Amino acid sequence: MYPEGTINQFLDDLASESSIPGGGSAAALAGSMTAAVVSFISNLTIGKKKYEDVEPEAKEILKEAEELKKELVNMVDEDSEILKEILATYKKGDKEKLLTVSKKAVDFSMEMTKKCVDIMELSLHISKIGNRMLASDFEVAAFIGDAAVNSAIANVKINLKSIKDEDYVSRVEDEYSQLRVKSDDLKEEIVEIAN
Repeated sequence: MYPEGTINQFLDDLASESSIPGGGSAAALAGSMTAAVVSFISNLTIGKKKYEDVEPEAKEILKEAEELKKELVNMVDEDSEILKEILATYKKGDKEKLLTVSKKAVDFSMEMTKKCVDIMELSLHISKIGNRMLASDFEVAAFIGDAAVNSAIANVKINLKSIKDEDYVSRVEDEYSQLRVKSDDLKEEIVEIAN
């Protein structure tokens, strides 16, 4: 729905009293915007004489960023579908199904978190080799990308609260904590390069 819709449509729906779309969709959109900024920097590096030595790398970054942009923008709708399922399960009071749906939501948000960290890695890569006229855009990618990572993690955390499997919860908490640190480190490195 939203990948074909307008920005205003999404923002109006997000702002409404409806529960759908929610914060997970906003996180996915932030990740896809980061990918778009990486593509923008790549496109303005490719074809420039000053950067011809790194053009093959920039083309590869562009290809990967475009793929992640597509995947993350599709997650805007996928998150809404999972949210619908969670809300319906809460309404029915089905505790067994809630566990299954919550794990599905956690796994989905962890996948989103990893994709957003992948975008952060691409942001660092293009910042190292890309068009220096776009240094402020390196920072834009760093800040939006890190926000996307942390926003996706917020959705992991809220759904973990419904899960009683301590081993599963502990493993996921360790994993998202490492991803959060990695994203923060990438952000700091990109900002340093930009300045």
